[in-house]
Amino acid sequence: RWLDRKAVQAMNDLSLLTPKERKVYECIPLGSAHPISQENLAKSAETSGRSIAEIVQTLRRKGFLIGSSRSYPSSSGYYIISTDSEYYSTLGMLVASRNNFDKTIKAMMKRYTEHSFDQSAQKKPTAGQLDLLENLN
Repeated sequence: RWLDRKAVQAMNDLSLLTPKERKVYECIPLGSAHPISQENLAKSAETSGRSIAEIVQTLRRKGFLIGSSRSYPSSSGYYIISTDSEYYSTLGMLVASRNNFDKTIKAMMKRYTEHSFDQSAQKKPTAGQLDLLENLN
């Protein structure tokens, strides 16, 4: 299944976006054939590369289907997902990133418990932090 830009726009409610988010979204090309680099997207949207990463994350959290390619150096960047293959590729990349973060957190927690600091001087974890720790175990 392949979607054209009109079909993609019909799926997305652009009124949910701030002006900056909309500007960034409208600069992202359709499909993975010609992704736009973070640097070029920042120039087109007149913002910083760091802001682009944060805005793309926000757009994804709002349900906008934005993929990313990491084929260095020539075709890395962002694109609007237009095929099932692009969708599943992006989900796979995001799940792999999540799994890597989980491994990092677990390794840090293990090291901390093995060589913990003076507990009397430490700030107590918040309820959210305790939930996170419980979900990782």
